[in-house]
Amino acid sequence: MKPIGLTFIIASILVPLLIFSQFGSQADSGALLSQYFGMVSLIFMGLVQVMATRMKGVEALFGPLDRVYVLHKWLAIFAIAAAFLHESIDADTLSSGDTDGLAKELGEIGYNGILILGLGSLATFIPYNIWRWTHRLIGIFFALAAAHFLMIPNVFSWSDPLGLYVAFFCFAGVASFLYLTYKGMAGRTKTYEVEDVQIYGRITSVTLKPEGKPISHDAGQFAYLSFDQEGMGEVHPYTIASAPREDGRLRFCISALGDYTSRVHELQVGTKAQISKGYGGFRPIASNRDQIWIAGGVGITPFLSWAQTLRGDETGQFYLYYGVRNRLENPFEEELDALQSRLPNLHVQYFESDMGEYIDARLLKILQGKFFDVMPIAFCGPEVMRKALIRDLKVLKYPMRLFHYEEFQMRSGLGFRKLFKFLLQQVNRHSGKFAPAK
Repeated sequence: MKPIGLTFIIASILVPLLIFSQFGSQADSGALLSQYFGMVSLIFMGLVQVMATRMKGVEALFGPLDRVYVLHKWLAIFAIAAAFLHESIDADTLSSGDTDGLAKELGEIGYNGILILGLGSLATFIPYNIWRWTHRLIGIFFALAAAHFLMIPNVFSWSDPLGLYVAFFCFAGVASFLYLTYKGMAGRTKTYEVEDVQIYGRITSVTLKPEGKPISHDAGQFAYLSFDQEGMGEVHPYTIASAPREDGRLRFCISALGDYTSRVHELQVGTKAQISKGYGGFRPIASNRDQIWIAGGVGITPFLSWAQTLRGDETGQFYLYYGVRNRLENPFEEELDALQSRLPNLHVQYFESDMGEYIDARLLKILQGKFFDVMPIAFCGPEVMRKALIRDLKVLKYPMRLFHYEEFQMRSGLGFRKLFKFLLQQVNRHSGKFAPAK
């Protein structure tokens, strides 16, 4: 996340602290604390709605979209926690008269709706198509919570400077929800047509040509894609496996990992597709630097597009280490061989897991020698592979600021399964210590 974005978020919740200095004599500290948590919740939820629009300014302020999704999740969690504290602390003393019944009811509905749908978003076992539609409803409950803030009696009026400040985030969030709803119907995409479908085992390569103006994207970025074919209308993000071309054609290589992706091979030539612009910050590293590219499985796709941008006269050397199950099932070997033939500074080495070969940080250091610690590493592959690599790199004191990867996981939980497994291990580990002596 960009420092400017983090600074903006922290600063956004510092302003409401003025409530303690301005109105400390009119209400007790507990009631003011409740009001503060309520404002923090609204500010964070407003920012969450703005981030969901994926407008250009979002990435400019907070960083690449993959990091924005992580921030989006945690801001929503903090917003729910703040709303819980707001609800838990008695704030009736803030009212100068009877609490507005309608406003209080709207707040209850908004809070409960956000709580239920927010927690549901963390339940990654919920099918994507169900999660996608229910997740959109959060904007409605946020609008109800915003109406609660504008209607409920407080020690200050929403037309006061502090009230206007929080109201700005409320209006920005509601406007973002309306924008997203409208654009979801009107479309934020360009229309393409499926030109070619090639099937390589579990990977399907889809080439599309634009109907009209093509999307804008950089090598290594991903785009949101849906097909106008029965059962293929869901919107999913995929890395674009081709560099920008003059004719606007795009290529996606999709691995069969779930119900939706397992049907991609059924696509028919001529099917229309809707594609968003390119997102993400996984762009090529400066070509004058020696660098390491590490790919696992279908994670080779951004590096294919990176390599396509090279001319062969770059001063840097590019070492691509590609982890595959075996060379026989690798659909990209011929393409990589052609790239190596054209680019004398591109070096490809395969690691076949069926042969017991794995990409290991210590081996990389041996292969690169004394220059290893100054060479940037770009990674794209399975999460478990990335975490193992990061762990080993830290052991070798590799400067992690040079390690680049994309958080290509739009839905993620809080690790409850890992926590439960850890607790169970601890119980099993210590159970013997508490057993009665025989």
